[in-house]
Amino acid sequence: MKLRRKFATVAAIAAVAGMAPVSSAVAGTSLGGGGASFLANMMDICAAQYNRNTAFNTNSDTVTYASVGSSSGKTNFANGTYKFGGSESAYSSGTAPATLVYVPLVGGPIAIGYRVDGMSPANAQVRLSGELVAKIFAGQITNWSDPAIAAVNKATSVAKKLTSTKDGVKATVAKVGTKVNFTVTMNAAARNKYKAKKVTITRTALGGSPKIVLSAKPGAKLTRSIAYAKNTVYKVKAGNTTIGVLAVEKVQDGVNISFPSLPIRVVHRSDGSGTTNNFINYLNKSFPAIWTKPTSDTFATGFPTTVPTDGSFQSARGNEGLANYVRDNNGAITYAELSYLEERSVKAAAVMNPGKRFVAPSPVSSAVWFEAADVADTGLVTQNFANTAADAYPINAISYGLASKTTSADNTAVKSYFSYFLGQCAPKNAAGAGYTALQGAILAKAQAQVAKISAG
Repeated sequence: MKLRRKFATVAAIAAVAGMAPVSSAVAGTSLGGGGASFLANMMDICAAQYNRNTAFNTNSDTVTYASVGSSSGKTNFANGTYKFGGSESAYSSGTAPATLVYVPLVGGPIAIGYRVDGMSPANAQVRLSGELVAKIFAGQITNWSDPAIAAVNKATSVAKKLTSTKDGVKATVAKVGTKVNFTVTMNAAARNKYKAKKVTITRTALGGSPKIVLSAKPGAKLTRSIAYAKNTVYKVKAGNTTIGVLAVEKVQDGVNISFPSLPIRVVHRSDGSGTTNNFINYLNKSFPAIWTKPTSDTFATGFPTTVPTDGSFQSARGNEGLANYVRDNNGAITYAELSYLEERSVKAAAVMNPGKRFVAPSPVSSAVWFEAADVADTGLVTQNFANTAADAYPINAISYGLASKTTSADNTAVKSYFSYFLGQCAPKNAAGAGYTALQGAILAKAQAQVAKISAG
């Protein structure tokens, strides 16, 4: 799925149309935006759909988006070059436009992409603890054969567990032939407590990404039957409360991986980047003894010491450049929004979260992480880096749309597009494109922020 390539033609046609001397009654408003590359794949999908959706885009506006990085997005929005911006990081103190509105648009995992030719099994998913990620990107671990990497890539097991009870909710699981059958019972108090919530069951093939197999309103008795799969655990939740993690048999977690003696090449962003900002923020907040400096859009500024110049560290522009470098260079490792790695068939590591579970990056595991986040009145989201949810992937970012309160035709058009993005496009397309559609308090705040655009 070559998303940037797929929508490049759409963007080019839209850009030409925006420059042509046509009647505004026919062409509508040309909305040129730009910024974060993290957001770009999702922005391209939503812009292309909005541009041809006459039911929502009643003025025939034309949206385009330039993937130039968060820092350039903030600068170009502030100086009026862009009618809206995209960024995963906030303006620094004193640099934000006076009428700025931050609108959370979509979330997603910052995946750790790697290429290690010669490891065995060749297609195994590498597992990394958060501390290993911190040390590798700080230049403290420099070879894939390091014993610390080998130590976490050993097979372990999870015990059989068929039932779990909490808060008046009882969950049971049983294997019957080729099926796995679930029963969830809730007493009256539990049904009342969780009446506005959902009961969910997710399955995870250990070392893989969680998949939702049940999402239902509370009831006295809920049942579900799915196909059996080996090495799978099942997490049952009522609202945000974990009732239990179940397994129909002893489950093998991970595999024994043998690594070649191969120098690690770290590739980081060369441009100012919200992806970099969120990645370093995770490292600094989670491992401050290793990553001692506060976060920054610039990798070199947030790096603990001085970025090595011996060739072990390389730079590339945009999430596209990071993913391309890893695809083309054995021994490389990077941090990038998941869709860019998936487009190029670059493997992503499972990372240990604060709950001591290795979790692969996915829209679902990212959404679980954001359940513990806080959202401010400004619309900015603060992640909880102590989130111990078993199936939460720990390295993530929220992409913000940058807009203005000033009343104008352009800003009213931006308001319409952002509303469509949140309410129509992201819920239908985010997961399939490697992103996480917003939910709960963050979505509610995002919609409230949209209401402020062009409101004076």
